[in-house]
Amino acid sequence: MTTYQGPVTVVAGDVEATMRADLSSTQQDGTRSWGGSLSGYEDADMFEVLTADTAVMRLPDGHEGRFVLQGKLTPGQGAVAVLGSGPAPF
Repeated sequence: MTTYQGPVTVVAGDVEATMRADLSSTQQDGTRSWGGSLSGYEDADMFEVLTADTAVMRLPDGHEGRFVLQGKLTPGQGAVAVLGSGPAPF
């Protein structure tokens, strides 16, 4: 398992926001997947992530990965779960 904890820039629609990520990638039955959580965001930024066609997470080294939010987003929520698509950016 590979992990990353630290700052990311989330790009979705017209929003480019700095957040904190806690991510991991795993391999099970030959399939790799990645995901984790985002925190330290503004509710308005997360609303844009929910309504955008594509959300991208950019790490400080420039690597990027597409992701979707998991579960419901409620105002004032401390962290939101994400599920990555494609190769992990870390």
